[in-house]
Amino acid sequence: MLVLNGNGTSGVAGATATRLLGRGYRSATATNAANDAYATSLVLYRPGWEHEAQRLAKDVGIKVVAALDGRPPAGSARDQLVLILGSN
Repeated sequence: MLVLNGNGTSGVAGATATRLLGRGYRSATATNAANDAYATSLVLYRPGWEHEAQRLAKDVGIKVVAALDGRPPAGSARDQLVLILGSN
């Protein structure tokens, strides 16, 4: 899973990735999103991963879950789930 900081707050992606690893997720790579002005946090998933995306969203308290369509976020080529942390 890729955890992207989309709100510009330093350390938020790393802290979230560490928390997810502590909850039993096998991988969580933290980095910055290309854009740091996301107003809303969201979970994106590749086809076949919707159930896991819903579980991740529930675990981190995010309401927006959507399929990855079009061009995926940079750095997510091998990840099935992408968590983008917005301002809320």
